[in-house]
Amino acid sequence: MAGPVDRTAEAALWRRWRSAAAGQMPEPAEPDALTLAAWAEDRLSEADAGGVEEWLAGHPEFWPDLAAARQAAQAPYMPGTEKAIAQASALIAGGGEVLPFRRPAAARPRSWRVAVAWAGMAASLVVTSLVGFNLGMDTYNGIAASAPAAGVQDLLDPPVGLFNSLEEDATI
Repeated sequence: MAGPVDRTAEAALWRRWRSAAAGQMPEPAEPDALTLAAWAEDRLSEADAGGVEEWLAGHPEFWPDLAAARQAAQAPYMPGTEKAIAQASALIAGGGEVLPFRRPAAARPRSWRVAVAWAGMAASLVVTSLVGFNLGMDTYNGIAASAPAAGVQDLLDPPVGLFNSLEEDATI
């Protein structure tokens, strides 16, 4: 048997569908080109992506272009051929600078240098902790070894001057 059903979410969805069908919902604002590109590369938050998807629901003519952009963003990187690079360089007039396009930082794997740096910091923290622990234990053992002997000695020997008699010399 099925469990309880959340009717409030269904009712809200139903109301939204009815108002959209009746034309009562306001038209969402058209996103700019950079927002559409970020949506195609999955770089938007859920709230921003929801706004773009609402706009796309009303404008299905943009789906093929955005589907192609999303597929291209998920494809593996392939460098250009020498011929394409030469043609692109020829298009630049006056010795301009060619800026390479890079994938978003989240899509690139971390380099081994970063991993080695973090591993080195973790190892230094472990070594520092072990050395500090051992120094603390040595200090504790040194104090603990000498403290009971002094304490026992004080318990067994009477304090100076308590049992001195008048006939004994106090300077001895």
